[in-house]
Amino acid sequence: MNAPVTPVFPAHYSAADTKQITGITRWMQENRYSQAALARLARISASSLNQIIHGSYATSPAKLLASVASALKNADAASGRAMPAVETSVFRLIHIGCDMARNYRNFAVLSGYVGTGKTFAIKHYALTRPNTHIIEASPTMTPQSLVKQLARAVMGLEKGSIADKFDQIVASLRDTDSLLIVDEAETLTPHQLHTIRRVRDLANIGVVLTGTEHLSGLIRPQHGQFDQIRSRTGFWPETLRGITPDDAAALTQAAFGAEDVPEDVVARLHAYSRGSARMLVEGLVAGIKKFREDRGLDVKLVDAVAKQALCLQSLA
Repeated sequence: MNAPVTPVFPAHYSAADTKQITGITRWMQENRYSQAALARLARISASSLNQIIHGSYATSPAKLLASVASALKNADAASGRAMPAVETSVFRLIHIGCDMARNYRNFAVLSGYVGTGKTFAIKHYALTRPNTHIIEASPTMTPQSLVKQLARAVMGLEKGSIADKFDQIVASLRDTDSLLIVDEAETLTPHQLHTIRRVRDLANIGVVLTGTEHLSGLIRPQHGQFDQIRSRTGFWPETLRGITPDDAAALTQAAFGAEDVPEDVVARLHAYSRGSARMLVEGLVAGIKKFREDRGLDVKLVDAVAKQALCLQSLA
């Protein structure tokens, strides 16, 4: 058998690029991933990955290689224990918003439909970025209970008056690179938002508000009750309505590992999910894994699971 031919990389490939490519090809061999499966996981085109690996990509491959490297890192971190994190369009936008709020020490408002992956993204951000504190709002929360939750999240503080806790929260956070994330923020009242705004103003830190599509409706009106939040918001994209077909493909590939997933199966899963990452991963994919047994991965299996396990309306 002839030895494999080592590609000759062009001058616009850096030494770091060629080293990464060597590592990527080794990872694919060790984990039995095809180029198509890895490209889908990294959310880049299979043709681009093929060109990069074979030294025929026309420009610097550094940006796409970074996407592949991130996908490999997430896959390795899962290590068979759970589905790896997938950098969907929602995931990336949430992380951009968090970075913007942290860097510019202002507010970011991130709203999205239920199931798009917002909470997963902020929890992953908090796990991978030091000095990030998450609290979860609720309809029954008062300004006093908000301060108590903040004190626990920031300092692990349980004792002391509300005023003392507020002062200690501000002192602990003041002029640091800390970020405060408030999930379920559509349930906040004007008094609670006022407390959060005072923490942000006095401590000079960034704050991210995440919630459903109703969050934007609370803050958007000019000269409304939340106008002081609105005027301090530096990042506020349109409401996230759902995952894209590429997102669905990456999530599906992550769920099935090195197995090559047919394109029509990916398209079917995305159609059934109706933009919900939660329905795709926790409903459809989980159902397929539960009831598949030795059956091949095809559209008929997806239809059967959708109908019999999830009572979803037929797409036919």
